[in-house]
Amino acid sequence: MIRPLRLQLFFTALALTGLPAPGPARADSQLYGDAEFVCVGSKQAAAGAYAKATLEAWSRWDRSGDAAARDAELLRATSKLAHQFEVAEADSSEAGVDCVAQTESASEMAARIDASVLAIVGEINDGLDLTNRDDANCGADLLKAAALKIHSFLNAEAKHTREVPAGGLAYERDREQTRAGEKFGAAWARAECPTAADASDIGERIDALSVDVVFHTVVSPQLDATEFQPVSPTGPVEYEGRIMEARCGFDDDPDYHFFVKRGSVNKLVMYYQGGGACWENLTCSIPVCKDSADPVADDPDNFVGGFSDLANPNNPFKDWNIVFVTYCTCDIHFGDIDQTYTGPFPPINVSHRGYQNAKIVEKFARENFLNPDVVFVTGSSAGGYGALFHGPLLREVWPLAEFNVLGDASNGVITKSFLQNEFNNWNFTSNLPSDVPGVIESITSGEGMVSFIEAVADYYPESTFANYTTAYDGGSGGQTGFYNVMLNNNNPAAALSWWQGSCQFNQVMVDQAHDTAARAPSNYRYYIGAGSRHTMYGSDKVYTDQAGGAQQTIVDWVRDMIDFDPLASPAGDWQNVECAECRALRPGDPSPPVIPTPPFFNVFGNTAILCPAP
Repeated sequence: MIRPLRLQLFFTALALTGLPAPGPARADSQLYGDAEFVCVGSKQAAAGAYAKATLEAWSRWDRSGDAAARDAELLRATSKLAHQFEVAEADSSEAGVDCVAQTESASEMAARIDASVLAIVGEINDGLDLTNRDDANCGADLLKAAALKIHSFLNAEAKHTREVPAGGLAYERDREQTRAGEKFGAAWARAECPTAADASDIGERIDALSVDVVFHTVVSPQLDATEFQPVSPTGPVEYEGRIMEARCGFDDDPDYHFFVKRGSVNKLVMYYQGGGACWENLTCSIPVCKDSADPVADDPDNFVGGFSDLANPNNPFKDWNIVFVTYCTCDIHFGDIDQTYTGPFPPINVSHRGYQNAKIVEKFARENFLNPDVVFVTGSSAGGYGALFHGPLLREVWPLAEFNVLGDASNGVITKSFLQNEFNNWNFTSNLPSDVPGVIESITSGEGMVSFIEAVADYYPESTFANYTTAYDGGSGGQTGFYNVMLNNNNPAAALSWWQGSCQFNQVMVDQAHDTAARAPSNYRYYIGAGSRHTMYGSDKVYTDQAGGAQQTIVDWVRDMIDFDPLASPAGDWQNVECAECRALRPGDPSPPVIPTPPFFNVFGNTAILCPAP
């Protein structure tokens, strides 16, 4: 069962440089999203009526051969489509929403439908002699059947779209479309035409046209499909009843930018960038985190490995829409406070605005990707925590989407002292979803990530949650690096000897993974790979690595996650994956500068991690 939206969400203008603003402000009393869905649903219905009218015009031409009458009908249909789009846009504008930018224009939509209609007409009339009355009548009947099917399909989509904020009408849509498909098949069988066309081929063309129309009304055409484009929020932004302002953490480079790319399917990746964290005078003065957002250097087009490589045919995300949430606030994307940290270094001001930045990006995403079929929320390192903590909030933004949340190298291995003393320097708990039972308590009780995932997995049983890590996630910026800082009283220098925390990290991480899987067995999984590499998302190892006896590659495990339906029977084959021999380092894995340096040793010419027995 899909839960209702948790909050009343309010819409106002988003001032953006680099892209047109989605629209003018709207009244606070109106629920966020209603006007968008009504407008888009109206446009989908208008597109269905236009497709029906054009196919019927061609159907009558098959019988009569009167090209002038056909062209006059087509012209009237084009004018009606333009008028219906104008009416929908005017109604939406009165509610303060720019529905013009959300969809293709009427002329673009007409051209899209015309191309499909001409292909259908050509296929059906292939093999027919239209000077023969029986052939002409038969072709006309098939075109009429095609007209009724596309009209029914898009009418069903339109009804569903209008009702998305209230839970949608997916069941009724599917039932109506199934019935329309059956009627089309029966009409084709009755016609007994000598056409060279095949009923299944024409049916698939109609299905594809319906999907195409929906895609070009729920995914904004304003977005670039060839490369990532930077978006630069400026000034105050009102969202969810709050005034927020995007910025980076340090005053010397405060400007914030994020990135977006349009795909070719109605699926969305929300990716949170990594970059460490800081939480007091020592760690923020060094600092040990990414403190700026660069519209050039951070451009995801610069990164072409692993799942970042959108040209790789094995990449499951290659055709998806992608929003890249840049990181520069040193607070794992969830801070919401300005701090002045004092201590051994001079006082330092840090704007922990990760939460506000992420929510402003969220607002943009929901205005440009209206109703995705699937959402995959992920991120690496600090961004993995951003994914895990924003995932439940995004679940309420797109309540009808299939939802997946994956933290890459963000397993929540921290000391209890850090959780109780430094963690809330980011004002972290104030924005956790308090209506999800157990979420606040997961932090205040000191249990941390295990209890948090248990709480959200239980509250959203239809969604999937997961963690990926290597067994000894290393390097000064890896999980062991930050864990070693915490083990050494927040001394940033301890990150330089990160390997000292490797064995303890491994023990805690494995225990937490097993514990989480036991608490949320239906919709949580983990993948523990061999070695010490930090993060996998941008590495080609996702396609090949089965080190340490892992049962499958990361990419296959991710595909299984996407295909998994926790509420179905059978749900799918998505398993926990754990290396059987985890200690051997892979080529390029982090290691100490000198070997042997316990717990790293030379073992038969290879570097391996030998931890003492617990």
